[in-house]
Amino acid sequence: MSDKTKEAFKRLLQDLKLAFIPLLAYLTYAILMSIFVGQVCPSKILFGLPCAGCGMIRAFILFITFNFKEAFIMHPGIYIVVPGFLIFIVLRYILNADKKKIRLLLIIIFSLLILLFVFRIFTQFGKEPIAFYDKALIFQFLRAK
Repeated sequence: MSDKTKEAFKRLLQDLKLAFIPLLAYLTYAILMSIFVGQVCPSKILFGLPCAGCGMIRAFILFITFNFKEAFIMHPGIYIVVPGFLIFIVLRYILNADKKKIRLLLIIIFSLLILLFVFRIFTQFGKEPIAFYDKALIFQFLRAK
């Protein structure tokens, strides 16, 4: 194994160690909320309104199972996130780019996703996954009074 390959592998292991507990916590949360509430999105659960990422997990599952059109319908941002993730992998583990370039990539990706979210709110609100959730906690609280 070359020195560059060893360095890249070392960076990957460091990143996986840093991400392990947050990923485990998120997976636990997602599984429990799916089972007990039927929703994963905290914004939908609390306020009844979708977030910019609503539908992304389902779009990713559709994408990796080669249902590309359905993935786009579920969340068009999948075609921003997947290439962005691949670019991140190249920058971080192959080119060993500085953190400023990686930060810029993330800013671009998140900016595009926010713009896409605003567009989707105006064009698709009411259709899954950009749908109103009437069982949100805020509505249950307001009905109780």
